[in-house]
Amino acid sequence: MLCMSRRHAGTADYRYSGFTLPELVTTLVLLGLLAAVAMPRFMGRGEFDAFGAAEQTRAALRFAQKSAVAKRRQVCVTIANNQLTLRVAAQFGAACSLAIQHPQSSEDYSLQVPAGVTITPADFSFDPLGRASAAQSLNVAGGSSSLPILVEAETGYVH
Repeated sequence: MLCMSRRHAGTADYRYSGFTLPELVTTLVLLGLLAAVAMPRFMGRGEFDAFGAAEQTRAALRFAQKSAVAKRRQVCVTIANNQLTLRVAAQFGAACSLAIQHPQSSEDYSLQVPAGVTITPADFSFDPLGRASAAQSLNVAGGSSSLPILVEAETGYVH
């Protein structure tokens, strides 16, 4: 007796699994376009580093202003050689002589911007009322981007 497979009318015994050629080609084309558009943005980190440094600088300046108000002392901000440092006066009316501690660690507050990013040098202070000694216009540059940071003299507002 011969074994023959039985077929039902209108159906096939074969079940194919996998992707069709048009599906594979479409997927590869979409991946190629995504790589062509997205990869250059990830390869050039200058803009991302500049944005991060600008946000960290704004946060440090706001922290300096709030520290001046909370401690009721003058807080000095020094930006030189792409590094930001914060110092506080030992007593009311004195010069800034003590380093401010970073709120998340016991180290002195210091911010070093990444390589390839530059920041405008500056030297100013916040008084015990949170006002800046002078209006400041800082610039953080990296890659092809240039991000401004402004400090208002009368209010000490950082934006």
